Amino acid sequence: MKKILINLPILGPAGINLVWLFKFKKFQSLGCQLFVFGGSFIYSLNLENENLYFFNQRFTHLKASPTNKIKFILYSLVKNFWALFFIKKIIKNNYDIVYSPAASLDLILLPFIIKKLNKQSKWLAIFDNIVPLKDPGNKIIRILAWLFFQISLIFLKKADKIFVTTPESIQYLSKKTFGRDKIILAGYAVEGQLIKTAKANSVHAFDALFVGRINETKGIYDMLKVLTLVKQKYPNFRLAIMGQGDETTEEQFKNKIKEMGLENNIQFLGYITGQKKFNIIKSAKVFWFLSVSQSESFGVALLEAVCSGRLAIAYDLEQFKRIYQNDEVFIFPKGDYQSVAKKTIEIFDQQKFGNERGQLLLEKYGNWDKIAEIEYNTIIKM
Repeated sequence: MKKILINLPILGPAGINLVWLFKFKKFQSLGCQLFVFGGSFIYSLNLENENLYFFNQRFTHLKASPTNKIKFILYSLVKNFWALFFIKKIIKNNYDIVYSPAASLDLILLPFIIKKLNKQSKWLAIFDNIVPLKDPGNKIIRILAWLFFQISLIFLKKADKIFVTTPESIQYLSKKTFGRDKIILAGYAVEGQLIKTAKANSVHAFDALFVGRINETKGIYDMLKVLTLVKQKYPNFRLAIMGQGDETTEEQFKNKIKEMGLENNIQFLGYITGQKKFNIIKSAKVFWFLSVSQSESFGVALLEAVCSGRLAIAYDLEQFKRIYQNDEVFIFPKGDYQSVAKKTIEIFDQQKFGNERGQLLLEKYGNWDKIAEIEYNTIIKM
């Protein structure tokens, strides 16, 4: 039985990413023993008979992490500093594998140090996101994020195996002189079971929906431009925004909404997970995904909406060409918000909101077990 320690020193009241929990539950069902390092405690996971959504409520007693970006960076550094005092205990417990569920610096610093101190330790990491220097947003934050990402790449080279979600990630790491033998393409998926059981309802029958971080890289300001144009034809058009951002970005965004006179056309839903999330997605008429980020991996929210049978409109990102090959998504060049508005008006003129071609993708991408099994097959060989 493999003992796996999942490194999450910045674990807070939001709990563990549900996508990660799907994989961890599968690992456990296959015989692995799982523990979570939360920065100041080690928690034994028992997920096989758990409802994963209720499971995360166990962490509500933990102190919330800051929503301000600068404060969050400092918070992450402090949490990792305190985590250093647990290194001896972690090494003494003889975990077979230390697992980093993402490749951000705050999740790989401790495994890197453990690996340096104990050559016998095995370290697995997930790499699913590239941090570019020239994305939109605060320049200081962008430089800091890029700098920390570059440091994380240096540390990541000590990992024994690195699981990636896309072929583009393999190419990127190969260019950064990572050994090809340690990179494994695991792929990506959506929460298929919840999509299948989701039910549309009139309460959440929004005209357009966005799901994701409230951040400049997600094209949030282009959405306002689109909404302004669509509103000329459909004055009562309603856009729902599901997600959160840092305090400064949210405040600036809401001020812009007021400035453009769109307060009555936009509803903020906050951060929502579980069945309710997919009920809302299935209830919406059109899904907007106007990300302009070079770091977008595969657009999980977009894929969720498409697999839910929603008509979706997105900006043209290179990786989408591999996923959407049969007109499952209406794709336009980055920044072409006029075409997005025109297509949205056309859809509402025709009153046809189903996406049967998109729904067929659920069979291909609706199972996290397949991803977990790829990772597990590597784990048992280590």
